This record gives sequence, structure tokens and C-alpha cells, in this order.
Amino acid sequence: MNFKRPLLATSVVSLLGASLLAAAPAWSQQPFPSRTIRIVVPFSPGGGGDTMARKVAARFIERTGASVIVENRAGASGNIGAEAVVRAAPDGYTLLSTSSTYGIQAAIGKTPFDPLNDITPIVALARQPAVVIVSPTSPFKTMGDLISAAKRRPGEMTFGTAGVGAIAHLNLEHLASVAGISMVHVPYKGSSQALIDMLAGNIMLTTANPTVAAPIVKSGRVRALGVGGSARMPSMPNVPTFAEAGLPGYDPYDWKAILGPKGMPREIVARLNAEIGAIVREKEFAATLEADGSTALGGTPEDLHALIKSDMQRWRTLIKDRNLKLN
Repeated sequence: MNFKRPLLATSVVSLLGASLLAAAPAWSQQPFPSRTIRIVVPFSPGGGGDTMARKVAARFIERTGASVIVENRAGASGNIGAEAVVRAAPDGYTLLSTSSTYGIQAAIGKTPFDPLNDITPIVALARQPAVVIVSPTSPFKTMGDLISAAKRRPGEMTFGTAGVGAIAHLNLEHLASVAGISMVHVPYKGSSQALIDMLAGNIMLTTANPTVAAPIVKSGRVRALGVGGSARMPSMPNVPTFAEAGLPGYDPYDWKAILGPKGMPREIVARLNAEIGAIVREKEFAATLEADGSTALGGTPEDLHALIKSDMQRWRTLIKDRNLKLN
């Protein structure tokens, strides 16, 4: 009689194991990717992050034959889209295409989740410098002119950006810190409004990415005083780097990267890192980035995690040193 009890226990264990296997996520038993990958862009269509995501998605489809869609979920300075990804299943089918704004929001404590521990870093995409621009009728011909004027009239220099806590806002606060000047921030609802008001003479300067800046600099609609990076840009060969302009400690930029929810399987992270990393390293793809003034990054998930962490720290330091009120 006793020998039947172990058989019963074994049957129960077998049934339990079978039920657990049946309940396991489908992605754990299927090759990746086996269905549509969704890349969430936490900003409106047409911006730099949206364009970058669509370029990556197109090449990913060509390389792998996978189905990929890009979904824009704008709002709350990128937090609505980011939170949607953080709360998604960690199966590799919901990803976030993000930027330096992610680090800024984390630094000022506005993310409704842990920005370092609730995500899975996958791969950095690119780094894009910022360009400081003024009206073509501005008296400032060089960065030296602007800085000298700001020192002569403390608190009178005005700059406009897409809003409080925007990457342009903090990049220009960093400029003030490095140059030792005082400037007044005028926030707008978008970078285009800041540009329009600058051209109208209502503010003195703003910034733009090279994609926006290069054609309007070339046409003479604005004057560029300096650009981030270690070398001049082919699209704006007459615009000095900030180091050349006398500000070697100032190098404003924005980065783009792909993240996923916390808990993604290592093999899926490795596959995505390898495929997307190969895309940004392709000669043709890198050339399209360079045309936009960007530099391909790539690297490991650990590299991206370190980038986000260091970015958060540099913004926290700037916010504290400048006593900025961003909440």
C-alpha cells in the first residue's frame, strides 16, 4: 500500500510542472521576434527622436524581416510614453526610444517610476550637438560678444526654449554657468515659438539641433555663434565649436537610446543590442546621422546604463548649482 503514495506525489508534481509550462509566457518558448515589436516615442511625430526611431525601425525590418511599428505617445515631458513602456510586459516587444530628456526628468524627480531600476538599458543610438543661434540683426557676432554683453548687463540677457526643464533650457543654463554670466529664461510651448520670438527681437538667443539650424544658418535667417562637439560640422563649416569660441568647458548635446521594461530576458536584450548596434554602425546609416550632425554611439547595455546615470548626476549638479526651480 505504501508504494502507491510516492507514485501519487510524482503524478501531482508532473501535473504541476505541466501546468506551469502551459502558463509560461509564450515568448519564452518562441524564437524572437515572432510578432510585432512596438517602439514607443514619448514625443510628437516629426521631432528628432521620432525620426531616429523610424530610421532604426526601417533598418531593423530590412535586416530581420520582423514587424515593427513606431507609436507616438506624447505628454508630461516624455513621462507618459516612458511609463507605458515601464509597465509593459518585459518580453522585448515594447521598447522606448528616448533621449536626454529622460535623464533630466529623472534628475528633477518627475518620473513616476525608478528611472534606473525599472528599465532595461538596450543600446545607445546617437549623440547630437546643440547650436546656439541669434537673430541675423543681433549685435552679437561671436560668443565673446554675447558673453561680454551679458557681463555688462547682468540679468538682461534673455533666452527662449521649449519649456522649463527642456534639454535646451538646461543646456543654456550650463552655458551661463561655464561663462559666468546671468541670463533670464523665457519658456515657450515649443522650440519653434522660441525661434519665432527670437527673430522678432523679443528674446536674444536660443538653441537648435543641427538638423534645424543648418538650413536656416545657410539661408541667413539666423546667425550661429557656436556648435557642440570636438570638430566643426560639414553642414556649417563657418560655425566654430564652443572650444574654438573660447568656451572649452561647454559642450551641449542630446543623446538618443533604446530602453525596455525591467526584467527582460538576457538573450532578448543581447539580440536587440546586437541588431540595433549593428544598424547604427553601418556606414550608410552613420552617414545619415552625420548629415543630421549626429554621431553614432552603440555600445553595451552597461554603457547605456552608465550614460543615463552620469547624465542624471550632471543635471542634478547643474540644477543645484544654478538653484533652478523646475518642479
